[in-house]
Amino acid sequence: MKKLIVLFLLSCSFVLAQTKDEVAIRKVMDDFMGSIKTRNDVIFMSLFQEPVLWTGMFTERTQARRLEKNPKATSFFTDDYKAFIKSFKDDKSEEKFDNIKIIEDGSIASANFDYSFWYDGKMENWGKEIWTLMKINGVWKITSVSFSMDLTKYYQQPSLQERTKK
Repeated sequence: MKKLIVLFLLSCSFVLAQTKDEVAIRKVMDDFMGSIKTRNDVIFMSLFQEPVLWTGMFTERTQARRLEKNPKATSFFTDDYKAFIKSFKDDKSEEKFDNIKIIEDGSIASANFDYSFWYDGKMENWGKEIWTLMKINGVWKITSVSFSMDLTKYYQQPSLQERTKK
């Protein structure tokens, strides 16, 4: 019973330690994930402030495997958040976040986290993702998305416990 009380108090202190802005940024993250799952491009597009930088980079090890198959494969790419959400043709895509770290000062923020991208219940790729955000007229908006990518056909995502060891 004591362990349950301690666990409850620790979880309450974590929630109370979050600022109002951190809670709002986590809501943006939840809306991002939810709009992919439901293919709601209206909600998805409302999360961004133009201009938006959207850049992905294959990890060195995944890029090495890609180069074995295609020596001309580039290691990075840019995309557009509008094209990203419109690329989903069914409701089988999902992106999941964990190991979230938010730094904010009430005006600007960064959200750093681990992500995994799933299709039809199977993880396709995973990596680290970094967003920058700005608070525009009291609303947090994403201004850039940068991420690394490992393909699960080459490398499986380590457990959260392994990823948070340092």
